[in-house]
Parts: sequence; C-alpha cells; structure tokens
Amino acid sequence: MKLLLFIIFSFTYTCYSMKPRLWTRIPQYFVRKRVIYFLDNNKISNCFEFQETPSNLLLKCWRNNKLVDINIDIQESYKKQNLYATTISI
Repeated sequence: MKLLLFIIFSFTYTCYSMKPRLWTRIPQYFVRKRVIYFLDNNKISNCFEFQETPSNLLLKCWRNNKLVDINIDIQESYKKQNLYATTISI
C-alpha cells in the first residue's frame, strides 16, 4: 500500500514539475515595454531597490496594500550536459 501511494505521489509530482512552457517572442526594442506592462498588470508600486550584484536587482514594493519581494536576476543560459557517459574498454 505504501509503495502504491509513493508511486502515485511520484507520478503526480513528476507531471506537475514538467509543466510545458510556451515561450513567446518579444519583438526587438519592446522588452522594456513588456516589463513595464508586467509590473503595471501586477499592480506593483512604491518600490525600494537594492542592487546585490551587477546582474541582480532586489525590490521591495507595495502590491494590494502588502509588501512583496521582487527579484530580477540575469542568468546565463547554458546547454544541459548529458550526465550519462558510455565507456568502452578493450
């Protein structure tokens, strides 16, 4: 019984964590407008900033009369490496 529950939990967690994502292209020179639209759409206002690193900006802002944390982090995109290696020895 415990094994069955573990399998169901594992399957559910795996399906949820592998949620498909649809990446849509933002036209060149419109990234700033898209970010502003996102902030406005989420009713973000009255912010304090702290630049932790040259590629990381932390914000504390008001949203719906509550304080929220916003983290803008620039990360380099790397290709995932295949962790499985095959060796043949003679």
